[in-house]
Amino acid sequence: MSQSLPHRPVPTGRRARLLSALARKPVDRPPVICTGGALTALTAEVVAQSGSSLPQAHLDAEEMAKLALAAARITGFESVGVPLCATLEADAFGVPVELGDERTEARIIREPYQHARDVPRRPVEELLRTGRVPVAIEAIRRLVETAGDLPIVGNLLGPLSVAAELVEPVAFFKELRTAPAEAGALLEYTGDFLAALGWAFIEAGADVLTVCEDTATPELIGPKRFADVALPHLNCLIDRLQATGVPVILHMCGAVDRAAESLDALHATGFLPDAKVSIAALRERHPNLTVVGNVSTFLLHNGQADAIGNVTRRIVADGTHIVCPSCSIASATPLGNIHALTRAVAGAE
Repeated sequence: MSQSLPHRPVPTGRRARLLSALARKPVDRPPVICTGGALTALTAEVVAQSGSSLPQAHLDAEEMAKLALAAARITGFESVGVPLCATLEADAFGVPVELGDERTEARIIREPYQHARDVPRRPVEELLRTGRVPVAIEAIRRLVETAGDLPIVGNLLGPLSVAAELVEPVAFFKELRTAPAEAGALLEYTGDFLAALGWAFIEAGADVLTVCEDTATPELIGPKRFADVALPHLNCLIDRLQATGVPVILHMCGAVDRAAESLDALHATGFLPDAKVSIAALRERHPNLTVVGNVSTFLLHNGQADAIGNVTRRIVADGTHIVCPSCSIASATPLGNIHALTRAVAGAE
């Protein structure tokens, strides 16, 4: 794998603000972002106003870049992110995927394997040329030319989440106990692929990477198994990516209050928690953690604009370094509610 990074101009504007916030350097205000990938902001209204369409934008690099950029322009989020869904990795491995449309997110139809040992070990370089992976890489290259000062975010799933897209999740998590060597070998393989994919995003021009590990969270698998199994593989992946100098944000759903030691041991530059996690409490317990988030997407979907603005301002007052929705935004979310979030931070900028 190439170890040379593309030339990057000195960051300015919104890109400089996000990179400075992630580095805990002074900023005039928190950036307000939506990373893309598993945390997509492609609501039905956004797609309708964009001039692009789904699922076509999942399949064409120019359309993917145009829709990602249009989403930032329409919503006021200060980042652009690709891919536009959370199924890119599954597609590379040949997992059956339904690409959906403007009202339905892309989703996996079924996990094709029952055991970790059954997953074919194709060369990572081959996987990077398979499915929609080249489309997302090329979309980042195009965004380098068109996104201006908007930071470009490349999105990945975590190693356990990818493994659980390949092997039926209950069976896979059982094998973490009953066949740890085989399950561990699969996690090393998915980690190798994700590291290569992240490198390809960086080489194409991504400024930031986000890793979403929502399948193996402390709440779902317990804090001990998370610390013993998930965290080492996550940190290994994050270390390989951040060795480039590009920051990584980790997102996990669920409560993390019983995983204090794991959060302190987390190597990611930034951490985006679930909406149920108190930003103030997180900052108090983990003062060295760069916090991203965490406006409830349930509130965005069902709440009133005034309440969304108030919650957003409270999160800023509680000390979040970067404002972001806590998860993927539902397709039926009113655009006015998204504007209530972004304008509560950025005002009329």
